[in-house]
Amino acid sequence: MLWLAMVVIIVGLYFLDKYHVKNAFRGIDYDIKPSRTLVEIGEEFSLETTIVNAKWYPVDFLKLGEILPENITLLDGELNVEAIQRGKALVDVTYLRSRQKLKRTFKASMQSRGRYFFWGATLTAGSFSGLFEITKDFHLAREIIVPPKHIESMELKRQLGKFIGDISVNIFLYEDPILTVGFRDYTERDPMRSISWKQTARFGKLMVKKFDHTLDFTTTVIVNADAMPDDLEVLLSMTRTVCDILETAEIPHRLVTNANISGAARASFIPDGFGAEHLTAVLGFLGSFSRNTYENFEETLAKTAKASQQGRAHILLTPEVSPDMTHYLQKLRARTGRQVLILTPEMAVDSERNLMDE
Repeated sequence: MLWLAMVVIIVGLYFLDKYHVKNAFRGIDYDIKPSRTLVEIGEEFSLETTIVNAKWYPVDFLKLGEILPENITLLDGELNVEAIQRGKALVDVTYLRSRQKLKRTFKASMQSRGRYFFWGATLTAGSFSGLFEITKDFHLAREIIVPPKHIESMELKRQLGKFIGDISVNIFLYEDPILTVGFRDYTERDPMRSISWKQTARFGKLMVKKFDHTLDFTTTVIVNADAMPDDLEVLLSMTRTVCDILETAEIPHRLVTNANISGAARASFIPDGFGAEHLTAVLGFLGSFSRNTYENFEETLAKTAKASQQGRAHILLTPEVSPDMTHYLQKLRARTGRQVLILTPEMAVDSERNLMDE
């Protein structure tokens, strides 16, 4: 009878083991979240992973394979990281008590510009006997965007400073009639050229034009993505630097490009604006640049010229100025009444031409 009791116990334990592993993922949830969704190259941020066991009984064996972007660097000592097809996997083994919420935090940094995802994890649970295992994929899509670096280029800053200075001179010293927003009574300090003779005749007294000097102090930044990978990365860093300077000067600006921007809801332009929210949008936009284009750059330039307004400033960042672009640049100058500032990779310091290798 003893042997029969032992058989019954063994069979019972076998089926209990099978039931345990079959239901191992019932009440199990997994999540991973970066502390920020926009980080600079090399900037430290935190990753928090959460595993929840909502069951009344424990999970005796749980192997985690957390899927990380290929360009991530984990900063927390000796972690078991394996290369996989989708990037890297952070591998670990743990145990979950009943109704336990396990949180773990890691320090990390990203090493290159781009849009990256944390896709979730593959979890493997084992029975208490160790005879059986079951695997489940937890699918996520936690996004993080890494914008290009700000570069320190004296030539770039000199060109941009001169350009902004020329715009200021044209607006403040040579008051453009396009900027007229109304009329007011003449004072002895007003120059004769500001008198509106039509309004003077209408009101029977001297009237002068009233100007809004900030009304058209706006800039369109155009980025030509038809470039080799190294040149494109330099151009994007130059674009980031240009936008940083425009933000500091509180100059409203928009971005236009022929590049495909990663993400289904991302258009290939950023509308006019400045300030913290606008800068965040610009950095996310530049970080999401792909190396594919949706149209020839001459088409982008033609559309920009057609939509341009008198007095609007334009800054073009391009690997080179092709003969086909010349016609549209002339049209842009004619429509706006201003020169176009053209910036090429050669205007960045030599050390910044190797951004992709850093």
